Amino acid sequence: MPADTDSELDRIDPQPAVLKLSTDFTVEIVRMRTRQFFRLLRILTHGAGPALMQSGLDFSAEPGEFATKLVTLTLMSIPDAESEAILFLTSMCRPAGLVEKQDSALSRQEREANDALYQQFGQEMHNPELEDLLDLIEAIIAQEAPELQALGKKLQKTFAVFQKTGQDKQPPEPEASVQEISSRAPSRKRSTSSATSTGGPTTTS
Repeated sequence: MPADTDSELDRIDPQPAVLKLSTDFTVEIVRMRTRQFFRLLRILTHGAGPALMQSGLDFSAEPGEFATKLVTLTLMSIPDAESEAILFLTSMCRPAGLVEKQDSALSRQEREANDALYQQFGQEMHNPELEDLLDLIEAIIAQEAPELQALGKKLQKTFAVFQKTGQDKQPPEPEASVQEISSRAPSRKRSTSSATSTGGPTTTS
C-alpha cells in the first residue's frame, strides 16, 4: 500500500501517540477538538505570539516547516501564558494504561487503578519538567499540524473572498435627515414663570 494511503488511513482511524516523560510516566496524546483549539489560540495571542505571527505564519509552506514555525510560536508565547499552557497540555493528554470500559462496568480494582493513574497524571502535569514541556508541545503540534494548516488555508481563502467583495469594510453610517435630527433633539422646556406684575400702588416724585 502506498505511503500516502497509509497516512490517510491513519488520519481516519488514528492511533494515539504515546510519550514517556522524563519521570517514566507515560501519557497518550489525544486529538485536538474545539476547546483545545481555543486554548491553543489563547497561548498564541499572549506574549510574543502576536508579534511573531505578524512576521508570517505561512499556511502554504512545506508541512515540516509549518510545524517547526508553529512549535516556535507556541513556545515563545508560553512565558506570558503559563496557566493557559498548562491547561492546554493537560487537556491534550491523558494517562496511558487506563482500563477502557464504561464506568458502570469497571470493577473496584479497575476503578482504583484508573483513579491512581489520574492522580499521578495531575501531579506530573501540574509543573512538568522543561524537557517534557518541549517534547509534549512537539508531539502535539506534529500530530495536529496537518489539520491546523488546512484550517489556516481555508480561513485565508474565506478572508480573501471577504476582501474581494468588500465585506471586510465597515458600511458608512446613513446621514440623518433634518426631520430626524429635530425629532431626536431635546425639546426646550416651556417657561412657567409669570410676567412681572405692574399692579399695586405707585410712588410719585
